[in-house]
Amino acid sequence: MRTNQELNSLALKTRKEWGEDAYSPIDIFAIVNRLKEKKITLVSFPLSSNISGMCTKENDDNIIVINSSTSYGRQRFTLAHELYHVLYEENKLRVICDMNISENKSESEREADIFAGYLIMPYDALFQFEDDRSKWDLDRIIEAEQFFQISHQAMLYRLISERLISASDAEKFKAVKISSEAAKRGYGKELYFNANPNNRYYTTGEYIRKVETLADKGLISIGRQEELLLDAFRADIVYNYYEGEDVLND
Repeated sequence: MRTNQELNSLALKTRKEWGEDAYSPIDIFAIVNRLKEKKITLVSFPLSSNISGMCTKENDDNIIVINSSTSYGRQRFTLAHELYHVLYEENKLRVICDMNISENKSESEREADIFAGYLIMPYDALFQFEDDRSKWDLDRIIEAEQFFQISHQAMLYRLISERLISASDAEKFKAVKISSEAAKRGYGKELYFNANPNNRYYTTGEYIRKVETLADKGLISIGRQEELLLDAFRADIVYNYYEGEDVLND
């Protein structure tokens, strides 16, 4: 198994390849959708409540499915987790990942969890974020979650693994209604809820690009193009509508 230090270095290497620094929060969904050479298709789909996501490799194509019933923070962590399987485990053709973040998982799943935490919130970034390691109270935890856009569960797991809080303190922090506590401190609740309930079924990335390329080259009919896009839950492209888009008047 890779050590935590190796996984942090791998996460930093990944950030560097993406043109990201080692300290700032990242828009992981936007980054992955622009990685055309990796041929990644992202599918949002309401999976079973005990599954966070899954991934599969088909020849050169990579498909990642994110459980769209989970919170935005959890979806970000899940995507980072699945990227570990896709990018750094060549022998993994299909993986289904459960919801829990714990030590009671396979070696591969533990590595993916640790990598995901470091990718979203690198080791040095976490320690630079704090002023006094003895003061990881709920205020500080929520502040860090909001800054790095990481789920509450993933944040607590990370603090335990770095020995910054005890397991008993984590249980206490886990028991709070985190969205309400964040709101009381002046933050929005978006991190702790589904980012866009209208996009519970949604596809982005390589699949959409391939369909559009085939259509542009005249290799498929307009009807077939629309059928393929509808299969990918992209009626917005077929019918040319944009939910909630702001229109700027000149």
